[in-house]
Amino acid sequence: VNLDFIRGHAKGILEASPISYLKAAHPKGMLFQENCNNGVVSSVFTEFYVDHAEPLAVLEQYKLKGQWCLGELLDGHEFLAIFP
Repeated sequence: VNLDFIRGHAKGILEASPISYLKAAHPKGMLFQENCNNGVVSSVFTEFYVDHAEPLAVLEQYKLKGQWCLGELLDGHEFLAIFP
């Protein structure tokens, strides 16, 4: 995952989205915010409050192996991954 690519393209991609809640969303996390210390690297606040317990339990296995770079997932947020 190229974090510099995500940082450089997230805002423009979100603004160009035809999906209204994405168009209005702001990227969150260490890639986009100074002094971000909540463990988030790349996410977007979608206001979708869903139960992430099961996928986060699986994700924990990747974190333990050092194979996860997008950080934590806060309530109402979704991970933001953009690939070239």
